[in-house]
Amino acid sequence: MFEFIKPILDIGSALYAKSQADKAASQAKAIGEKNAQIILRDIEIAQQQIDTYRQNLEISNERKNRKFGAVQGSVINLALGRGMTSRGSPQDILIDNASEFEYELAIDAYNTEIAIMEQEDLKEEARLRAEVARMGGNAEASMLRAKGTTALIQGIGSGLGQLDQLGAFDDNANLFGKLRGIG
Repeated sequence: MFEFIKPILDIGSALYAKSQADKAASQAKAIGEKNAQIILRDIEIAQQQIDTYRQNLEISNERKNRKFGAVQGSVINLALGRGMTSRGSPQDILIDNASEFEYELAIDAYNTEIAIMEQEDLKEEARLRAEVARMGGNAEASMLRAKGTTALIQGIGSGLGQLDQLGAFDDNANLFGKLRGIG
């Protein structure tokens, strides 16, 4: 009767191996998801950077507007103080100042948009890296489950083969009666 113990242990071992592989698969998937969550924080950081760029541009524009108004006011005061009120130098200076001011605002806006586009690229890269991390965790989990299934099939096959060789499945064999006879 002791010859039946090994095949039964083989089957039990196969069931245990499958259980352990399933647990490892769950952990691999969880690790992939955790890695993805860590990577996704980069998206939040990039969005915060974008918000900061926009706020800085707004603040910069407000400050430049105030300074521009002060400079233009000084030119007008100087011109009026000298009695010049129509054509000529003061108006040319005001026009040149306005052109330079618009140019500076346009450059700042352009540079800010470039910086924002770079952050948007970083956000997309982070999304892709997170997706790859999840896919890696899922692939690892699938591989581990497949190994567990293989171990289960092989263990059960081996155990049943051994039991068959022992005649446990013969027409006149009573496996459970033989096992009861052990005790």
